Amino acid sequence: MTQDTSGPQTVQGIEDLSCCQEMARVFKALGNPTRLGILRETMRGGMCVSDLQDELERSQPNISQHLAVLRDRGLVVSEREGNRVWYRLADPRIRQLFELASEIFGIGGDH
Repeated sequence: MTQDTSGPQTVQGIEDLSCCQEMARVFKALGNPTRLGILRETMRGGMCVSDLQDELERSQPNISQHLAVLRDRGLVVSEREGNRVWYRLADPRIRQLFELASEIFGIGGDH
């Protein structure tokens, strides 16, 4: 990998330290395997807590705690439908983030 050393560059969306702090909060939320699993599952479509429990083999309280973190960081949104709450990605570009991370770090697929 080559690095551009032509001079200082600004990263779009990171104008000052407070932006970096907020981004760190989001990346910290992504630093947990269960939360990454929840995001992976919600990429397939809306999921309710019981679906996530079955797919991830975690308890209801555990899934709910992780969903609260993901909601707080703006990574998932919820929608009540009858007696169920459905969760989905807050932004479809989160899928691209996963794909890009997999590509950069050689994770997934044949790895």
